[in-house]
Amino acid sequence: MFRSLLIALLCLGSVLIGPATASAEGCGSAPTSGTVAREAAGRPYHVNVPPGLPGSPVPLVLSLHGALQPYAVHERETGWSAAAAGRHFIVAYPSAAAGLVWDAAQRSGDVAYLRAVVDDVSRTWCVDPHRVHVEGFSSGANMSARLACDAPAVFASVAAYAGVSPSFTGSPCEPARPISVGLFHSDADLISLPPLAVAHRDEWLRRDGCPVTPVTEPGVPVEASAYGPCRAGVQVVWRVYHGSHFWPAGGDRADIADRMWAFFQRNPLP
Repeated sequence: MFRSLLIALLCLGSVLIGPATASAEGCGSAPTSGTVAREAAGRPYHVNVPPGLPGSPVPLVLSLHGALQPYAVHERETGWSAAAAGRHFIVAYPSAAAGLVWDAAQRSGDVAYLRAVVDDVSRTWCVDPHRVHVEGFSSGANMSARLACDAPAVFASVAAYAGVSPSFTGSPCEPARPISVGLFHSDADLISLPPLAVAHRDEWLRRDGCPVTPVTEPGVPVEASAYGPCRAGVQVVWRVYHGSHFWPAGGDRADIADRMWAFFQRNPLP
């Protein structure tokens, strides 16, 4: 009888206060008031947790700004915060030291900082560790490639717009596993020149052991190809827009966010 009473009390308590595991694990879904400032590894970053998250683990996307670009400008141009609200994920906007250029050298301090950002968000909100992704623009694109090289156990897949390969600066890239990489570029980019982007793509095809013949998408203005399945089932996605070095505008702005998100969804951490 005492045992039955104890079980009944425990069940009543779970109804009144909710599962103990949520508070014990520090896992929550409380929204932020817009995009708010936090700190990781002694450096600032910003995070947007939209309302309506399910209370179960959700994806996290790190969005890396370009050189000399304030995070808020990158947030506005990419539309990731609006995408997070519509698709129910968390987006964080780290900042390069002094707001300048990301250090994309092997095992740089920025690698440690970005890992710390993931840790800080994951300690406070429900983050699915198999669905942590990173997107970057220009200098941020180079940094996202560095994370693919140095932290593939943390980041499930990476996307880069208007970047060049880590080897362009002479820094080696030796990922511990094959990793899916989405490479996006524009045909009139005079900073990250198209031949450099093609070389970057071909390096990842070699690293990931991809087939040389892609599946191409018909009816696109320039080029859209997917290479795979590569080793361990990963893929390399390649998409070219009409445009310059700047983030795509107009209909292409919505398109690139949709394409990157679809790519992330297809490529969780194994």
